Amino acid sequence: MKIPFLLLTGLLLLRGSILSSVLPEVSIAQAVPPATAEEVIKEVTEEAEDEHEASVPPKKRDIAQVQRALVSVELRKTEREKYLKKSAPFLPVVDQKDILLRHKILANEVLRSFPSACVAQLKNFYVRYDNPSRRGLAGKTTIILSGKVADDEFKALLVHEFGHITDLGCMNGTDTHRPSPFKDGAEVINMDDPSVSFYSVSWTDSKTKRPGSSEEDFVSGYASWDPFEDFAETFAYFVLQKDAFRERARENPVIAAKYRWMQQNAFNNYSPIATGEHEWTGEVPWDVTKLAYSWN
Repeated sequence: MKIPFLLLTGLLLLRGSILSSVLPEVSIAQAVPPATAEEVIKEVTEEAEDEHEASVPPKKRDIAQVQRALVSVELRKTEREKYLKKSAPFLPVVDQKDILLRHKILANEVLRSFPSACVAQLKNFYVRYDNPSRRGLAGKTTIILSGKVADDEFKALLVHEFGHITDLGCMNGTDTHRPSPFKDGAEVINMDDPSVSFYSVSWTDSKTKRPGSSEEDFVSGYASWDPFEDFAETFAYFVLQKDAFRERARENPVIAAKYRWMQQNAFNNYSPIATGEHEWTGEVPWDVTKLAYSWN
């Protein structure tokens, strides 16, 4: 979901109060470190001593049990190391102390899949753990996501919100060209902004659809909300459901125009990062981020 500039400013001012209300949740980084071999043996020994003090005949130390415990410790350490190695070094914008480790890893993986020049436009990244009413918000340089959704949905939401960053922060016009009919809140979007040619496929201005437009001309119901959600949902559809997108493009010239635009302007020389599991049956989905996919 796109947020106007003034609303975004207000949300950022509330950041302190939001973070102070974060519900306690344990990340891997906060978890108790794995026990050493010496600690495991000591724990087993102390259990036997406690039983003796309680006037109960102590059990003979089970060496096999100790060995199993040691193996378990090593497995936990190995799994933790694998988990931490899943991603490249964290992008600075992601590596925030108030973001859980698993969300840092997920966000880092998604963002490193996109062109670095556009990723550099993302200046602020927040994850909220206070059950926000909106799952995701974005402006030109900021993304706010809910940390209370499943991991696959978290990644899909980030792809959608990064569509807004690409649209409003990465693709820009210049003041040397005349204004277009499209505005991001009070901010005028000039005619040489690459996004204008995308908006114009289905819109005449920021609020008005082209005459004769139908719901099938949008990748999702939410995409028909305004030109900016049209862009972000279409961006996410290309990334997460490219096969279904291509199939729909064969049947619908408006969808075909949007597919070509994304391929030529946003995803030129782009390697697929996900495989869509949504099959086009003729029914337009409401929300791209809710469709099943697998990450490559």
